[in-house]
Amino acid sequence: MDYGPHFASGGIISKEPPEVGPAYPILVPQVDADGNELGGLRTPGLLVPLATYTGWNLYNAEYGPTDTVSHMSGSFLPFHRTQAEREAAGDPRLSIEERYPDKSHYLGRVAEEAMEQIEDGYLLAQDLPAILEQAEDIWDAVAE
Repeated sequence: MDYGPHFASGGIISKEPPEVGPAYPILVPQVDADGNELGGLRTPGLLVPLATYTGWNLYNAEYGPTDTVSHMSGSFLPFHRTQAEREAAGDPRLSIEERYPDKSHYLGRVAEEAMEQIEDGYLLAQDLPAILEQAEDIWDAVAE
């Protein structure tokens, strides 16, 4: 929108109605097979996922249209526990049981990824216990 030459510097509107300029492209990040974003530094929780994480949220049917973004607080869409549940739901994302044999294997993979990021300087060693505690809490919530 072009409101005139003095709008940006002084807030003075000299074109009313404003001129509408050309549309600009809206870019979105690429995602992996799980629907998780590929760009940027990926945390251990994204490298060893239990869910799809989004930066947006749709309305709940009780509060608004389910095809409209409600706000930008994000969603957590957990994977199904078993392959049978996944297939029954028609979900293309692998289930938890198809990814990780058990909780200790999952936590070990999270620890490996976190340790690599500690070695690379992206995490502090003192963060590891909290990362593993959060990973265990998420496992307990969605896999058991």
